[in-house]
Order: sequence, then C-alpha cells, then structure tokens
Amino acid sequence: MTNLTIIITLIILCRQITDVNHEAVKTSILLIVLIPAIVVAACLSPRYYKITAEGLVIQRALFPITILFDDIVRLRSITEEELGTSSRMLGIGGIFGYLGTYRSAEIGKYQRWCTNRENLVLIESHSRKWVISPSAAEDFVKTMNGIINVAK
Repeated sequence: MTNLTIIITLIILCRQITDVNHEAVKTSILLIVLIPAIVVAACLSPRYYKITAEGLVIQRALFPITILFDDIVRLRSITEEELGTSSRMLGIGGIFGYLGTYRSAEIGKYQRWCTNRENLVLIESHSRKWVISPSAAEDFVKTMNGIINVAK
C-alpha cells in the first residue's frame, strides 16, 4: 500500500512537472493533499521500539511515545482477530502502517502504532491501551514482562 501510494504520487508529480499547458489544476490539488499526507504518515510511523530504564519508547521521526513501566498493567501478544472489528477514529490505515486512534468492538478505544498487522502486542495501562507490532512479538512480551515484574 505504501509503495503503491508513493509511486502514484510520483507519477502525478511527473505529470505536473511536464505539463506544458500549465492547466493541471486537478493534479495540483491532488498533490497538495497527497504529499503532506505521505510526509505526516512517514514522520509518525514507528521506526523501532526501545526499552529504557523508565519504560518503552515507540520511536518515531516526530514525537516519540513513552509508556512508563509503572503505568503498564498488562502486556500480551494478540492477533488481528482478537481486536474484532476496528474502526479508525483519527488515524492512518495502510500508508507506512496503522497509526493513530482506533476503536475496537472487543477492547474499546486504543492507540495503534504498528507497521504491519502481524506480531501484534497489546499494552494496557490504567488509562490507555496501545497496540504495537515488534518483529519478534513473543520474545518482546517475555522480555517486557520480565522487566515489568522486576520494576514492580
């Protein structure tokens, strides 16, 4: 999805640049919408997850998210099916991942910062829920639960 969107945007951009009549109003408007959307999605998508002394950091190009160990109540691997039917409240679904606020029939409102729909991990705190997608979800859960148990 991400690659297809970028390719289509580049094709539209090339058409815009090579338009000798300068009458490409529709493509100009499309580019005004597409380019910022792609940049925002790229800046907000998770690059990696980092475990620090205080908690878990969801590292993004802009505004990293820190989840403190003291706030974590439960952490477990889940599947896409366990989320049930999810709808985006404010987020992006597909370009550079699944990012933002979602609502699920099964778990309620949650923040989703995933680069894919596999290897999902649900992190529950007293006030929020997050779904992330580390590459080795089972190992990540074991490591995190070991740290959380020691921290508490």
